[in-house]
Amino acid sequence: MFKRIVSPILDRLDSETWHNRARELLHLSEISPFTLKLLELFAYKGKRIFNERLKVKIEDIEFDNPLVVGAGWDKVGRAVKALYRLGFAGVEVGTVLQYPQPGNAKPRQFVLAPGVALNRLGFNSPGMNIVANNLKRYKNGSAVVGVSIGKNKNVPKKDAPKAHSAVIKKLYKYAAFFVINVSSPNTPGLRQLQDKAPLAKIVKAINRAMDKVGKRKPLFVKIAPDLTNSAVDDVIEVVIENKLTGIVATNTTNNSDIKAKYGEKWRNQMVGISGNDKDFRQMATDKIAYIYKKTRGRIKIIGVGGVNDTKSALEKIMSGASLLQIVTGIRGEGTSLPGKINQGILDYLDKKGIENVERIVGIRAKKLH
Repeated sequence: MFKRIVSPILDRLDSETWHNRARELLHLSEISPFTLKLLELFAYKGKRIFNERLKVKIEDIEFDNPLVVGAGWDKVGRAVKALYRLGFAGVEVGTVLQYPQPGNAKPRQFVLAPGVALNRLGFNSPGMNIVANNLKRYKNGSAVVGVSIGKNKNVPKKDAPKAHSAVIKKLYKYAAFFVINVSSPNTPGLRQLQDKAPLAKIVKAINRAMDKVGKRKPLFVKIAPDLTNSAVDDVIEVVIENKLTGIVATNTTNNSDIKAKYGEKWRNQMVGISGNDKDFRQMATDKIAYIYKKTRGRIKIIGVGGVNDTKSALEKIMSGASLLQIVTGIRGEGTSLPGKINQGILDYLDKKGIENVERIVGIRAKKLH
């Protein structure tokens, strides 16, 4: 019903406006246990799937399945509980900045084809104070809350470590894990922070900040799919040297040829493509497999990019991703998506006689030469 009736209607509306309204409707569903139960009717087969075989453990965090809502879907932290009830194990909120930032001029988010989106949002954020206030209601809840952190666009490169540390300190008690987002294509100069030297400075500053307020929580670096393998090697080195948990692979792509498939006007614009584009999906999966093979599975990988069904989910898990994140796929496939994927993974495990989902992480990457 969603793809036949609802999606075509939404395609005629402003994508960002629809998105914000959908998030607020989910927020309203959190008003009571009764409304949350009603919301669950929109999950796959009307209920949330719980199964021990789907559990994934990252350090001391237990996810009850491998699916997490990726950064960008709930930038403000207002629909965590609702997204959990639809079937996700948690939500990565953000990207969150130290100060409020309006982002780029509108319109700035577009659906280009079924399940394929383009955005040039530019780190629109209400700032860490408002997000912290929103996240208070989810403290000690069932959903795992992660926070993607970034810097305001007017913060110079040299001050990036300080800006990231400020967000860490403010949101530390509300987040189970953090992700450093230095890979968005929509902020001028941001991707330069993926380079080894500036990234190492940011990581060290964040670790010091966490040491001051408590123990170190799992920390990931989110990379672009457009990085060369040599550049990925530098990120891997920073992650291992500083004892980070792992890498989120990947953000949206700024690949000119992929953008031009949806209109030549996009080719040279500073925008990011996400969702159900086969070339983008393959870029992200290739990065996952490369990281897993390069590190021999020593670091954790969160896979993002084109996950919209069981096949694409298994592809990324088998390439080395312990967890998966979905953003555009929710828009393309509807609220039943997490349940469909989780059930599909269980069916695959049953068919192959495999004990649990963690057993299949990286099994394809191990075969690559």
